[in-house]
This record gives sequence, C-alpha cells and structure tokens, in this order.
Amino acid sequence: MKSLLCFLLSAIAAVAQNTPRTDVWQLANAECRVHRYSTLFSAQDVRDQLSSEQGLNHAIDWCKRTGVTKAYVESFRDGYQVDRAALQNAKQRLSAAGLIVAGCVTPTQVAKLSNGWKSIGCYTDRATQEKIQAIFEYAAGLFDEIMIDDFWFTDCTCPECDAARRARTVTIGDRTFPVNGNSWEEYHCELMVRVSQERVLGASKRVNPKTRLIIKYPQWYENFHERGYEVIRETADFDRIWVGTETRNYNDRHWGGTPQYEGFFIMRWLGGIGGPKCGGGWFDPFGTTEATYIEQARQTILGGARE
Repeated sequence: MKSLLCFLLSAIAAVAQNTPRTDVWQLANAECRVHRYSTLFSAQDVRDQLSSEQGLNHAIDWCKRTGVTKAYVESFRDGYQVDRAALQNAKQRLSAAGLIVAGCVTPTQVAKLSNGWKSIGCYTDRATQEKIQAIFEYAAGLFDEIMIDDFWFTDCTCPECDAARRARTVTIGDRTFPVNGNSWEEYHCELMVRVSQERVLGASKRVNPKTRLIIKYPQWYENFHERGYEVIRETADFDRIWVGTETRNYNDRHWGGTPQYEGFFIMRWLGGIGGPKCGGGWFDPFGTTEATYIEQARQTILGGARE
C-alpha cells in the first residue's frame, strides 16, 4: 500500500508540475508492477481511428501523455467485426510503441437477439451459439489474451428459451445438460456457464492454446444471477476476471443511484472470490462529472485493483 500511495502521489505531482510528456510515460512504466492504467479501443475505434497512420500516431501519443501502458483492441462489437489486417497492424504498431496489447470482444448484436435487454443475444438459439463461437475463434487467432466486455449475459424469455427452461435442460450443439431447477435465474446461469465452456473457452483454446480469456463482470452485485452471471462457477472456469466499478454520478438522471462506495465494495468482493485471477477494475465516463469519474478510479484502486 505504501508503494501504491507513493506512485499515486508521484503521478499527481508530475502532472501538477507540468513536467515533460515523457516523464508520465516513464513513471507509468517504472511503477507498472504497483499499478497499471489501461484503455479500450472499441471495434469501431479500430475501424475509424486505428486504421490509418495518423490515427495510430494520435492514439499512441495520447497513451504516452496519459500514462496508459496497456491497450485492449476490440475485434467485435454491435454486429461489426474488424478486418484482420487492420487488427494485425494496430496490434503491431501499438506493441512497437511499447504498449502491452490484448484483445477484446463485446458480444452485442449477435444473431438472434433477446426479447428483453436491447442488443443481447438469445443463447438458447443454436445459430447464435455458432456465431459467438466463430467470433471468439477469430479473436483467438489474433490475441493471446481476450477480455469479454460486460455484456456476456442473457435475459431472453422467448418461446424457445421457455421450453428449455420448463424441460430443465440446456442444449449446446449436440450436447444436453441438466438444469437444477426451473426458475429463469437457474436456467440463464446454467445456459451461460455451458455456452462459456463449450463455445468460448473450449473453442478459443482449440484455435490458440496460449489464449487466456477474461470475463469482465458488470457493477451489479446482487443482480448477477438474474441475467445469467454465475460468478462462482464462471470465475472457476475463466482464466481471469475483471471487475466493473462503474458507479458514475449518483444524481445523474439516466445512470445514477449507486453510491460511490459500492465500487470499492464490489472490487473487494469479487477480488476475494477471484483471488490471483482478479486482474483489475474497469469503469467508464458515462454519466460522470470530472469529480465522479476520478472517484471511480479512487474506489477501484483502494478496493485492490492492480490495473
């Protein structure tokens, strides 16, 4: 904790003194074992910003000016899959600039959609299962580490899902697994555990045995099971976990209502479940002010995040 506080104080002092750009980058690399800052380039960012030399140069410059030393480069989001050549070039250029580069998949707009949450898939549907498998096989062919952004859930209650729920079975391809109960929570949890095992983890590692999969849990706590997040079994299955600490602005009309302290709490709770598997915490700027955005960082770091 002492070294972490020293690092944070040094970073604040460096910015306050308006030191040269390279100082922040050097500080971040020198202290990366204490704490690392990372960022995500979405699939659309790769298409629109990281597919040109100008855009790549701008992204690298921004990372170095802000002390970001790791980039997650996304291959799929909202039904769009990035061209392989663009991903390979972005990965190579960012790596050559000194950043650690990992992959990311945001599983939204994948084949048949849920009749509940907008853009989330119906994973009872076989075609959706096959599509998600192809998406992860593609990513595994490019990256040795892949994060799943926090849309890896379902709340679908369509007739196909309802029939499977009442039959207390989950079918993945040609295999059928029992469900211990007939509630929607029990069905959704069993479904997502089995889709993860068969269509994501197993499929990815057949393409690239070195690839490691990170499941990123959203900032939901008591509601995880309602949409199929089974944090005990999925944490056991996945190589690593990440923790969403997006508490945002309590008074924001759209995003508000969550106390800032919950970011610390959920970081500690999932960190305790994951142990050494817990890589870090993740938050975003939506529904925040400058003050509440930074408060998310404080709560995440004080909760034990190393990244």
